[in-house]
Amino acid sequence: MLGAGRLLRWRLRLDGALPGARNMARDHALAVFLPVGLAVLRLYRWERLTLSLGRNEPAVGRYDPEALRSLGVEVVRRPTGGRAVLHRRELTYAVALPARTMGGPRAAYLWINQRIAAGLASLGVPAEIACGPGVAVPLDAGPCFQGAAAGEVVAAGRKLVGSAQARMGEVLLQHGSILLADDQELLHRVFTGERSGIDRPATVSEFLGREPAEGELERALAVQFGLDPTCISDPAWSSLQEAELEERYRSEAWTWRR
Repeated sequence: MLGAGRLLRWRLRLDGALPGARNMARDHALAVFLPVGLAVLRLYRWERLTLSLGRNEPAVGRYDPEALRSLGVEVVRRPTGGRAVLHRRELTYAVALPARTMGGPRAAYLWINQRIAAGLASLGVPAEIACGPGVAVPLDAGPCFQGAAAGEVVAAGRKLVGSAQARMGEVLLQHGSILLADDQELLHRVFTGERSGIDRPATVSEFLGREPAEGELERALAVQFGLDPTCISDPAWSSLQEAELEERYRSEAWTWRR
């Protein structure tokens, strides 16, 4: 662990492929019930093709529910901000940690993304942190992987990891999608809003010439957070209210509230 991360006791949680609502409820629960002085890195997949929307992203009139259903796409709304991501051939990470440990949300965002970039680089992916003035991308700008903003993880100048944050009391939750292959093009078939400045996202497979072997990327990321990838914690404390939270993330009223 580097810098402020040394002040925390870290735990690793590896989950298999789960339904979208359960994934979002589990991330939410990790943040809400995080014990004092502890931080968690969770790595997981998705059970089926899923579109996740940012907490406050406009979706009504911009994403076509009928087209999504016809394509077999599940839709959930995240507890964090950001824009739409299609989850299929990718690995999702979530980090829950005390908000003040890293010096605030921006510092934590950079610190986490540096760890993610370092893990990818250790496998041979030319991942780095995007530079620039840090201009915020509007929530109505369309799908997340249309372009990279300052501080995000890129490769060859193209966005590789899409991340979003939310502060929940004294805890910061950040999670994001690491593309193994490019499935984001499918979003163009269900997005009815105006699109501009679309870039093809970078993918791990593009630079490795293959998809990572099972557990390969998880191990590389765990090492960069100072964790032993063979020592997996199951923080049962995070599941106390998980079922109740899952009901929210299953709700059409929550998903299509904007």
